[in-house]
Amino acid sequence: MSLLQGLSLVHYSALNNVVPRASVLTRITPIILLWLLCLSTPVYPVDVLIASGHVEYPPFMYRQGDKIIGVGPDLTTMIFNELGITVDSKYVGSWNRVQRKAEAGEIDLIVGIYKTDVREKYLSYPDEPYVEEPVGIFVQRGNLFKFDRWQDLIGKKGGTVMGESFGQDFDAFALKNLKLQHLSGITQSFKMIERNRLDYSIYALYPGLIKVIEAGMENKIDQLPNPVAKLPAYQAISKKSKYLVHLPYFNKRLIALKADGTVAALIDKHMLLLRRKRR
Repeated sequence: MSLLQGLSLVHYSALNNVVPRASVLTRITPIILLWLLCLSTPVYPVDVLIASGHVEYPPFMYRQGDKIIGVGPDLTTMIFNELGITVDSKYVGSWNRVQRKAEAGEIDLIVGIYKTDVREKYLSYPDEPYVEEPVGIFVQRGNLFKFDRWQDLIGKKGGTVMGESFGQDFDAFALKNLKLQHLSGITQSFKMIERNRLDYSIYALYPGLIKVIEAGMENKIDQLPNPVAKLPAYQAISKKSKYLVHLPYFNKRLIALKADGTVAALIDKHMLLLRRKRR
């Protein structure tokens, strides 16, 4: 009898009622193979896109524990799930750290970011921004003033937050023509408006509205009806990410989700959640 025949033999010995070794091997080998297979199988799915974003830019992106949530993460998840790709939107640190990690290819996608020449060196943007984000002018309730153009701000005392940009054109105009105090936070700016030390403050509209609620100043601060500007905000994919090949599909679906009202509904959803949470 050959070795192969011996290994395949499965019967009990009629003489001593002992199971032949071949039978033991035949039954144990599949168990061992299954165990080895389990050890070699990844705990997480292979296709997991790592996303991140700004920690404090509601409703578009903001931190909740170790996650970044908001409109941007929701849209990213929605579109990539259609491709069978899981999205993990993680908190990875400061805004500068997020951008550096995308540049290094350590994260695949930033869930909300403006387009600049520098960023385009390491990020690929879809054709379509997911939102045209309005930049608001916040004033003391009862002290509204006419604002139709940037020149209407000349001669007034204004404030904003250090490090904020509201588009290259407005930044250049403000530097040349406006009296702007650059403060450590938007809440400080609101308090200076309340004390009549500022006439207005400039800040992204939706995050600004949330900050008004957080500060308990809903009856003290208003916003003017016309924005300073509308800045296009994008999701952008690292040029080192393997998921860059899906950018055309992402762009096509994003256009459709804007057109059918999905993006607007997500903004309303997160604004409502934030208002309920922070009241």
